[in-house]
Amino acid sequence: NHLTSRRVLTTEWVDGVKLADAPKDQIRDLIPVGVELFLTQLLDIGAFHADPHPGNLYVTEQGTLCLLDFGLCAEIDPQSRRAMTTAIVHLLNGDFDSLISKDAKDLGFLPHSLDVTELKPILTKILTEGLLESGSDLKTRKRKLMGISDELNDVFFKYPFKVPPFFALITRGLGL
Repeated sequence: NHLTSRRVLTTEWVDGVKLADAPKDQIRDLIPVGVELFLTQLLDIGAFHADPHPGNLYVTEQGTLCLLDFGLCAEIDPQSRRAMTTAIVHLLNGDFDSLISKDAKDLGFLPHSLDVTELKPILTKILTEGLLESGSDLKTRKRKLMGISDELNDVFFKYPFKVPPFFALITRGLGL
């Protein structure tokens, strides 16, 4: 294959355009597809594309979203997938108590032995301000999250937080 070299493995040629260069209405239509694609990889399959930057997202001539370049992928074990699913449900329901006391421990962010009594009200305040009170406008939400980042940094340094290796790749994949 003339497209494969020592550093590049080409398995298939895909005709299309970069997602960022597609018409705005097509991008808008494909956003739910991309979200479902990422969540399916993450929560159902347990292996996900960890580098979906604009150059790796194409729209085919048929209008299908296509991921390219699987050079950076990660796996998540079934137990972590279950814990992440539970954490997402708790987050969406505003159940920060369970998110902090159980999910953060099950996902490996905090030691299971840690007493979170002192931590719960601090994180609940930060999560409420950053997520619930920031509205649905993405720019406003991002600005609000940036505003509480100093508070989060203080909490992360005061308490024994650890970021699981797979989670660093998830945040990269989400563009956070």
